Amino acid sequence: MAEGVVSLAEAADLPVERVGGKAKGLGRLVAAGFPVPPGFCLPVDVFTTTAGLEEGGENTGGSGLRDDAVAQVRACWEALPSPHGVAVRSSATNEDGVAGSAAGQYESVLGVRTFDELLAAVGRCQRSRHSVASEVYRGRLGLAEQAPAMAVVVQAMVAPEWAGVVFTAEAPVANDDHLVLVEAVEGLGDQLVDGTVEPNRAAFSRKEPHAPVFSTAFGEQMGGTDGSEGPLRSLVRTALAVERALGGPQDIEWALDDTGLHLLQARPITAAVPQPTQFGDWASEVPGARWARMSICDSWLSDPLSPLFATTLFPSLIDRWATNWGGPRRLRARSPLIPEPMHGTVNGFAYLRFDFPLSEHPLRTLRLTARWLAFHLSPVERRWRDDILPALQAGLEHARDTPLEDLTSAEVLRRIRAVEDLSARYWAVIGGLAWHWNTTEWLLGAVLARGGRRTAGLTPGSLLVGDDRLAHQADRALDRVAEAPLEDEEQLLQEYLRRFGHLVYSLDPAEPTAVDDPSMLRSVIADRRNSGEPSPPAPASGPGGVPALRLGRGPLGRLRRGVYRWANHWSGVRDEALHYFTLGWPFMRAGYLELGRRLALADLLDVDEDVFYLTGKELSGWVSTGAGDAQWRDLVRERRLRRQWQRRLDPPDVVPADARIMLFGSDITSLALFGTERGNDKGDGLSGSAVSPGSYTGRARVIHEVADADALESGEVLVVRQVTPAWAPLLTRAGAVVADVGGALSHGSVVAREYGIPAVMGVRTATSQIGTGDMVTVDGDAGTVRLLRSEP
Repeated sequence: MAEGVVSLAEAADLPVERVGGKAKGLGRLVAAGFPVPPGFCLPVDVFTTTAGLEEGGENTGGSGLRDDAVAQVRACWEALPSPHGVAVRSSATNEDGVAGSAAGQYESVLGVRTFDELLAAVGRCQRSRHSVASEVYRGRLGLAEQAPAMAVVVQAMVAPEWAGVVFTAEAPVANDDHLVLVEAVEGLGDQLVDGTVEPNRAAFSRKEPHAPVFSTAFGEQMGGTDGSEGPLRSLVRTALAVERALGGPQDIEWALDDTGLHLLQARPITAAVPQPTQFGDWASEVPGARWARMSICDSWLSDPLSPLFATTLFPSLIDRWATNWGGPRRLRARSPLIPEPMHGTVNGFAYLRFDFPLSEHPLRTLRLTARWLAFHLSPVERRWRDDILPALQAGLEHARDTPLEDLTSAEVLRRIRAVEDLSARYWAVIGGLAWHWNTTEWLLGAVLARGGRRTAGLTPGSLLVGDDRLAHQADRALDRVAEAPLEDEEQLLQEYLRRFGHLVYSLDPAEPTAVDDPSMLRSVIADRRNSGEPSPPAPASGPGGVPALRLGRGPLGRLRRGVYRWANHWSGVRDEALHYFTLGWPFMRAGYLELGRRLALADLLDVDEDVFYLTGKELSGWVSTGAGDAQWRDLVRERRLRRQWQRRLDPPDVVPADARIMLFGSDITSLALFGTERGNDKGDGLSGSAVSPGSYTGRARVIHEVADADALESGEVLVVRQVTPAWAPLLTRAGAVVADVGGALSHGSVVAREYGIPAVMGVRTATSQIGTGDMVTVDGDAGTVRLLRSEP
């Protein structure tokens, strides 16, 4: 068959100018022994020079074939075993190549059962190379304006149970951090290619044994998530073998029927594959449980948890918090109202339980409510100032009295646990303090909203700021560093870190603090020194501030002033309480790193930071026995990579998606989510919670890691996952802030309001949908972010 029609196996050795990209790719698969449905290729030379432009001879059925080739095509078609008909597909000379895939630009016809239908389908393929869509595609890629020559592939159809595509990597060049991405539909795969149905998805590691990265019902159904060699795991292995055989990452179409796997096409990946934010099922691992990303989960933990934090400090924080209103653990265990465990993770992200059967136990609900009120209405501020804060400070003094390297591993771990417990007690009392500052801020907002023209334009954010706030004190300290002689910078920076270096970017100790990595602070200092401008002054406020004078006189004025003084007091408490909350984090991180250093010296880990990818039980076992697992290195690499992959996901507010909190017939879900408001993104806009008033238009700067924060230029819109008090120094450089997580009452919103810059939080997908350089308008009153254009 060297002349005229050729088999797919022969197409592998023929030039692409004769058989086209698809036929040559299929031929290479056949030659390498992969399972490809049988078929043949109609090369370019069996068509007339006007194929696709006119109907052709009487006997060619509009196919564009030369008259002498029709009989040969019929013979090949009649010899092809095809009980389900054949597929007729284009194979243009510019198709499925490294310069471009031309995916979907040319015609394919499925289910062809008669020879007349075959000739008509071949003609449709030929005509598609002259379509407007294909011309536009070639123009965008800078390819030749003239339509390419086209061969045609004819293959036996399969009747698949499942069909789809598999991407062996996420870019034209692969590395071990990439995923193997699988999309599938039941039945024929054309509905997936056409985009008419939402596919089932699964993602796997490129490394043996190709473990699934995210749990999905589809993956479990196909038998690939339990360690067995199910169809999905077999597909992944075959796809990676194709990648090796063809010399680069591949986009592979496949089908699975009762006889096994069939490969329908393989083409090089020519552009980055979109990150799989929708991979993984958001399903509870505890049957019947309902979860919400509220409170600590939303405000402080925007990323997946490290295994060590998820199994040590995180449970401790939640247990102490639940003790406030639910009583000791033994009492909560007997209560039908309080579910256990109260904490958990879904795809690595932190969640809290909220499936409280309140309506089923009205008397117990009243008693629980009474305990909740008793705690929050108790002298909680006095307890914090006189007991909790001093205990934390004294405990840290004791923990630091001996250098960590002089302690045994057991002593190091005991001191870490002691600081964790003190920090958990501190977090628990913040729950009581937060009720007061959230309530008073809400009440002040309600009073201002009803003040008519007198209070028009006034907001809690414009009133509850002042030069005495710790965020502004930190800024003035940085100003002093920037204004000092260069030789004094290091000493002054160390003084700054002693006072403010404990502020964290995330509660997970796996993430560096400012003490570990002061690069962002150095960038802010250098920027202020070079510009010669100090940080902006705090807005005038306080009892004598200009905005406060507008609260008026008389009975209503006195009411507004009273509410304002109350809210201002609690705003100061918030500022101080949150400042000291993470006082123990640098010590805990340093302690864990010391244990990690010893594990690395014992040849059980590669580097000290790998310790954060052990569980609390694993670490405690090594400390108590001195025996570790020789497999920890591989286990840590897998866990680290899994967490890296999980960072791409967009965790929903509640799991399952329709979960609600009902109290005697009333839906109180929005109240439980602490001010988080979700809007519907439309057109060129995103929406979230309006947390700091004002409108600003500027160029976006997306910051994924604090180490990259020095890239933010003055006046740019800072787009980040979350904002904690540790981000405060950077905000003086930003024109506005947009964050994936957080609500009107979250800690990040306070930081933004204290700086008087517009902010929208809880946008969820801001860091993935906004790109650095995009022009955006941030409306902190409406809670919207509008995309305008991208600058070159």
